[in-house]
Amino acid sequence: MRALAIVGPRASLKQVNQFGDPRCELAVLESPTADAVQDALKSRLEIVLVFGGDGTMNRHLAQLANTNMPVMAVPAGSGNDLARTAGMPTLEDAVTTWQKFLSGAANVQSADLGVITAKEMRKPRYFSCCANIGLDADAAKRTDHMPDWLKSHGGYFLGGLAALASYRPQQISYSHDGGQRNERAWFLSVSNTPTFGGGLKIAPQASITDGKLDITVATARRFSRAALAWHFPKIFSGKHVGLAGLEVLTTEHIDISTAAAQPVYADGEYITETPCRIEVAPAALRLVTAQLL
Repeated sequence: MRALAIVGPRASLKQVNQFGDPRCELAVLESPTADAVQDALKSRLEIVLVFGGDGTMNRHLAQLANTNMPVMAVPAGSGNDLARTAGMPTLEDAVTTWQKFLSGAANVQSADLGVITAKEMRKPRYFSCCANIGLDADAAKRTDHMPDWLKSHGGYFLGGLAALASYRPQQISYSHDGGQRNERAWFLSVSNTPTFGGGLKIAPQASITDGKLDITVATARRFSRAALAWHFPKIFSGKHVGLAGLEVLTTEHIDISTAAAQPVYADGEYITETPCRIEVAPAALRLVTAQLL
């Protein structure tokens, strides 16, 4: 068997070595460019392992999507929400799943991705977990400037608390297959996976196999700054979903615009600015999972 290991900036060769096995020839690319990954995919491969977090996966989704190549997300970054969704929250879980794959017993499932398009973008951008506009995007920006060790230990939650202190809600217009709204809102999140930001359960009902995206909107009309801060810790358990005034919906696509251009982050990475369109790409990635999803 021939496999490719894409190693992100926070991952180490020591972690990669845990996946060494005489049954597999494992080629390794450390912090590769998109072109390097594209060239490597032209060789005869049977699986790609991505060692890193959701940001590392995000940077290579354009090359990995729609290739029919099994992809395994190895949790070696600060977020790891795709690996968590695939049933591998720890490196040890991933090693166990890898051994099952080598013996022909692992699950490979068709997983959805999100796709972001905007006028200023040269081409669409895939994401695996969550796209954020508003307070969540501001939190992602703050988290991006934190040291790696802090990112891995509740960094996004801390970034969210910092954003809560100063962020001002923005006028957000959004339309989807269920209608159109124009609200002064704190944030709008578009989820493919149940969690983001290292395990925060922004959309616990979300599924990467349902052909839908889950939208979460918190409006300033229903939430004051103090109320939002009071309820914010509920994102750890997902209990915020039941709050009155929090809009939760599912859709295949959503068009978003704001009174002033706002940054759009996805999987912790800066992507573009509003206005933008976000839609689902059903079954775009063949994902190795620890169990059936």
